[in-house]
Amino acid sequence: MYIGIAGAAGALSRYGVGVLTDSFAPASVVPLATLLCNYTGSFILGWVTGGGAARLRLPDKGKIALTSGFVGSYTTFSTFSMETVRMTEDGRYGQALLYVLVSLWGGLLLAWLGVKSGERLLRRGERS
Repeated sequence: MYIGIAGAAGALSRYGVGVLTDSFAPASVVPLATLLCNYTGSFILGWVTGGGAARLRLPDKGKIALTSGFVGSYTTFSTFSMETVRMTEDGRYGQALLYVLVSLWGGLLLAWLGVKSGERLLRRGERS
């Protein structure tokens, strides 16, 4: 039940990011919504697994709801893949390659920053 509620919240949040970003950067030109959702989702997942959830004493059900439910529905590898395919079909090979590299390296960096942020928060709580 928790996963479903969190999943609905993640899907609605993803949709909201799309609506907001499409008003100034249409997805057909720059897939900004997907990039933002995947970046923030990577950070959140890193933060939770790095210790942020433990520091806040989030119960296991809450942790699973946040990771599998919210982040799972908020982030989107399939849309990223199709956007990349569409770019290559349109002959925008350079943009497709840049999108893949920016998505991959940015996501990895933000996941790492999330882990470090969660670890730092957990250590700070241990000193209290």
